[in-house]
Formats: sequence, structure tokens, C-alpha cells
Amino acid sequence: MKIGDILSAHRVKFIIYVFLMLISLFLGGVAIAYRWEILWVLLFTLLFALFLVLAGYVYMSSQRDSAYDVLRKQKESDEEEARRRMEYFANMSHEIRTPINAILGYDELILREYNDPALRQYAYNIRSAGNTLLSLINDSLDYSRIEAGKMELFIAEYDVGMVIEDMMSLIRPRALAKGLDLKGFVNENIPRRLYGDADRLKQCIANLLTNSVKYTDEGEIDFSMDFEALPVNPGSDNEEILLKVAIRDTGIGIREEDLQKLYKPFERIEEDKIKNIEGSGLGLSIVRQILSLMDSELKVESIYGEGSNFHFSIKQRVAGREPVGDFEKSYARNVADKNHFAISFTAPEARVLVVDDAELNLAVMEGLLNGTGIQVDSALSATTGLELAEKNDYDVIFVDLRMPGINGGEMIRKLRGDYEPGHDKRKYNSGKKYRKKYNPDKDAEKIRNRETPCIALTAGALQETTSDYKKLGFTDYLLKPVAFKELEMILQKYIPADKIKHMSVKDIMTKKKDVPLLDTEEKLNEALTILAQRERVN
Repeated sequence: MKIGDILSAHRVKFIIYVFLMLISLFLGGVAIAYRWEILWVLLFTLLFALFLVLAGYVYMSSQRDSAYDVLRKQKESDEEEARRRMEYFANMSHEIRTPINAILGYDELILREYNDPALRQYAYNIRSAGNTLLSLINDSLDYSRIEAGKMELFIAEYDVGMVIEDMMSLIRPRALAKGLDLKGFVNENIPRRLYGDADRLKQCIANLLTNSVKYTDEGEIDFSMDFEALPVNPGSDNEEILLKVAIRDTGIGIREEDLQKLYKPFERIEEDKIKNIEGSGLGLSIVRQILSLMDSELKVESIYGEGSNFHFSIKQRVAGREPVGDFEKSYARNVADKNHFAISFTAPEARVLVVDDAELNLAVMEGLLNGTGIQVDSALSATTGLELAEKNDYDVIFVDLRMPGINGGEMIRKLRGDYEPGHDKRKYNSGKKYRKKYNPDKDAEKIRNRETPCIALTAGALQETTSDYKKLGFTDYLLKPVAFKELEMILQKYIPADKIKHMSVKDIMTKKKDVPLLDTEEKLNEALTILAQRERVN
């Protein structure tokens, strides 16, 4: 930094020093004129002292500001490095997810098509291993986002019952595989519809439950969710609750001196005892960061050798007062239904287009749609997809978001004619070259499939929301690996109702009847039977 800049930054002090020096010079001149030698010596000494003070002040300011510059540049360099690292992890995540998605997609096809118990057990094992690998990838990507300061919350209305069911569906089979009893205690009066970041809440619960399953070899794990109504602020109609989540296990427990290590990334306590336990060491660190964004914190109580209790509370705005109801009853029914792969509808008159640069992913989508009667066209590039879209009418178009050359977002803009509602004059491109000014009155029907629902196929995890895809021109999105139940919901939502033929309950049950039950499914059906008996008694 230049001397002038320093003096400018500290102008007031500089003016005072200069003023004192000028007075000293004036008095020194008077002393010389009248031969006041002693006074002249004193004034000269004062003048010299002021000069030294000013020089030292300028030097120290220069050093301090130089240090600030170094720190600022280092901070900018660290932020840039974190950003590049996040981009690298995001790209690697996509590359790694692509083959995993294909594996899990084929795994679902095996579970749909084959009834051999041994083969189905292998398929469940593949699914479990694949989901574990995806979880590790998600943790690494989330940690890179945290480092880059890019972790954000996306607030929207959600169904808290579905959040709980999804988590229990994911974790309970893992607990059963270890002989653990995972119990759920949910207050039936919790409002079902809330405003918040459902995906991040789900991630926190999943990480905590997964942690408990990993470090518990025998006994049980208790998951509980309760709530407390908060007073409404004067003049506000927003009703809020404090959602309370707790996970208690009978695992190995944690020493008091090791509690703080839980939150350090890549840190694992008692590594010699847990070296055979899978994990990245990032789960609890990520939970802590997410809860911090939610103005909450993770609290832990643990007794070494007996177990641990993890709990947190978050404020959520109420979107609807309908209670969540009997969780276990709803969960048992829904999970039993999800474990069967019977198709509930056909649509032989419907036609869809699937665009993906990976042949395996195309084959998986075609396999998932097999049995619905839907006509499926496939394209390995956006260019081929646009050509097919110019020639044929489609009811739904599925497009992979990340493709070489023209990516998914660019393809949709071309398909839509590069036209946004509210703009009367926009150039449009139907897949070849820009042609002419868009006239909404004359040209709306000339662009084939311009209004067709377009669904983004993405390996992205939790960062994106529906609104993000809509900004790109998509109607909705599906996460890879694509599960048939989610695909079925999308198809029934966007294919015209007159083209869908729903199957009768008798036909669906006939298809389900031939599928053998595994240990996990047997336990779920036992739970259903017990619940049904309770209903009859009550």
C-alpha cells in the first residue's frame, strides 16, 4: 500500500501531528531569532520526537495494512480453492453416480422381473451396497459445499409423515439385518404439512439413524418425534411449532473426552475398535452444519458402554393442521406396498421420449416402462432428441440434465423455442438454426412439443429444488437412480388422463401374489397382520 493511501486512511491523526510539527518549527524560529538557546534545544528535541513518532506510525500502518492485504488475498485464494474443489467433487459425483445409477436401475428390474428367492436376496444386497456408496458420495459433496460456503436451505411445504416413512424405509432394513429393533415413536398430533427444508431434515435424521445402526451391535434403537406449539406473534397469522427429534441407541457409547471429536470432519473415535465399520467420518459434522443453518444445534448425551442419545429441535411453520396420525400403521402399509413391483396402470396410446448420453440409463428406463404399454423412443444425444421431437408428438419427454455438447437445459430452451411467456419478440430455435422473430399469435403451434411436459433426469442430490429446474424450462424432475414408484407418479401426473387405463385391485394383487417374501418383507407383513387384528379388536 502507498504512503499516500495510508496517510489518507488516517487523515485526522496525520493533521494533528503536522500541526504540532509546524508549531514547533515556528517556536524554534522565534527562539533562534531571540537567541533562546535552551528553548530552541527543547523545541528541536520535541520536533525530532514528533518526527520519529510520525515515521513509526506510518511504518506500522504500512506493515499492518500489508498484513491485511496478505490475509485478504489468502482468504480469496482459499475461497477459490474451495469453490474449485466443490466443482471437482460435483463433476466426480456425476461421473461416479452414472454407473451406480445403472447398477441400481438394473437391480430394480431384477426385483421386478424375477421371483427366485436367492436371486432377489442378491438384488437386495446390491441395492444396500449401492445406496451406501451413494451416501458416501453425498457426504463428500456436501462437505465440499460447506467448505465453499455454498450450503443453503430451500424452504417449501412438505409432508412430515413422508419424511419419517422415507427414513424408516431406508434405515429399518439395515437395522433388521443386524438383528436390531428400530422403533418409531411419533406424536400423532404433529401437523402433517409444514414449511421447511424437508431434504435437509431427512438428511439429518438419516445420518443420525445410520450412525446408531453402525455402532450398535445388539439391543434397540428408538426414534422419536414430538412437537411443541409456539406462541403466535402479534399481528402474524404464521403458526409455528418446535419439532423435536431424538435418536437413542444401546450402542458402544462415547467417552466424555471424545464427545467433541464427533463434530470434526474425518475424525473417528476409537479407530482401533471401529476400523471394520464403514463410513467417511463426515456424517455428524454435516448434521451440525445443517442444524446451524436451521438455527439449531445437535445435543448428545452418552454413557460409555451403554449407549447414546442424540436430539435436536427446529422451528417449522405450519402449512396445514391435519395431524400425521398413526405412523406405524401408515408406514407398514406403505412399505409393504413399495416392496412389490406390480404395475398399477397401462397407457398403450401414450408416447414418451427419453434422452440420455448413457446407453445403460436408456436401457434401464425402457425396462422400467416395460409392462405399461407406453411407446418409448430413445436418443443418445440432445441433437438426436431434438430431431425426434420435431417429427413426433410426445406426452412426456425425459432429458438427462448433464450431457456432452448440448446439455439438458440448452435442449429444453431449444425445444421451447427459446421463448419465455411475457416476451413478445424472442428468437426461437427448434433444434437447427435461428429462423425468425417469434410471433406468439401466429407461431405458437409451429413448434412441436413446445408445451410437452419435460422431466429432468438428474444425479444431483439435495441441492436442487423443483423451482431450479423450472427456471431451466423443465416441468419437473426425477432423481437417479430412478425408482419405478416415483416414475409411475410422474407418468400418471403428466400423461393425459384419457390415455391411462388403471388396473383393478384384483389384477394388481394377482401380480403381487407370485412374488416370494424375504425376511424383511415377512416382518412387515406380520406387522400388517397385527395392526389389522388390533383394528378388529378396537
